[in-house]
Amino acid sequence: ELRNINGEQGAYFTKTKEALQSDALLKTMIEEANGDNQFELIYHSTPENYLKRKGEKKMLEKFAHVFPAMVTPMNEDGSFNYEVAKKHADWMMDNGIGGIGVLMAAGEYQSMSLEEHMEYVNIMVPYIKKRGASVIVGCSRERVEDACALMNNAYKAGADAAMVLPSFYYNQSQEEIIDHYTYLNDNSDLDIMVYNNPNVTSGITRETMKELYKLPHVKIVKDASMVIDVMTDFIFEAEEAEEEKNVLCGCDYLLYQAYATGAVGWISMTANILPKLSADFHNAMIVEKDYQKGLEIYKKLYPVVNMTERYPAPTQAVKHILSEVIGFDEGICRRPRREISDEDKAMVVEWSQIRELAKTNKM
Repeated sequence: ELRNINGEQGAYFTKTKEALQSDALLKTMIEEANGDNQFELIYHSTPENYLKRKGEKKMLEKFAHVFPAMVTPMNEDGSFNYEVAKKHADWMMDNGIGGIGVLMAAGEYQSMSLEEHMEYVNIMVPYIKKRGASVIVGCSRERVEDACALMNNAYKAGADAAMVLPSFYYNQSQEEIIDHYTYLNDNSDLDIMVYNNPNVTSGITRETMKELYKLPHVKIVKDASMVIDVMTDFIFEAEEAEEEKNVLCGCDYLLYQAYATGAVGWISMTANILPKLSADFHNAMIVEKDYQKGLEIYKKLYPVVNMTERYPAPTQAVKHILSEVIGFDEGICRRPRREISDEDKAMVVEWSQIRELAKTNKM
């Protein structure tokens, strides 16, 4: 395989006389290199290994991002405000965000009917995909059949994956958790992000995750256990899996530790309000592999990531900051969430130091 500075260009296998991307001629590559004739020659044992690596690379391109767990703008009557939603999504992508989380917990999916969920997904997912970003849709429901229905709708809308918890309220056994995801795997064509959050439902063990990694539609994991060794177990188990699997950080204040251990992305409340700094952190850790630079950015992010994880009403806090500081009229939250007090509104703004940090965003 011969690559120039612009990425992969072509491969030719001498034993099988098989060419892939054979139109990428060396002469053309040199002409298009703009004077920077630096090339890499990479050896692969078989065409199958080459194609497998290409598939793994495509999966990383799809899921190795910061995914803001986007809040859902609502009018005073509780209806969706699509105009603000699109402006907010555009602003985050203009600030370097490569993926969006639609109707995750921060997006209040639990307060929506199945029909409302499908309506919002059918409008917002195609809009975001046209901008070139990846989309993960929250599809958790108590009934696995309902979760599957939401997944199938998200798949038709163009989503890249569904974030799904084990069923909640009922304390599932590990065997029942495996059954839950097996049903989703077998009854939907959409890839799955397994969501581990033992604070709201049954926790997933390392041994169970090893079994879930065998399901072909399970591609990624969001760990929100808020315990770094649990996330580390999932990361190391993913490295041993036969197919490419990856882990995304689901706890804002553990993001540096998660990335340093091997997480490839982040499901982020913080990126709703600090998209550029969040994207800069991701690029430092994943693209540049500059962990010292990443640490310095993490220190800047820390007042906000600390607030979003420790304040008990983060959705309301983020909506208030977007409205008060950033300039997006996010509107109300649906029941059971109540509007936070004026004292708390002032506290989260001061706690997060957002008025100063917001200057890092491109407006």
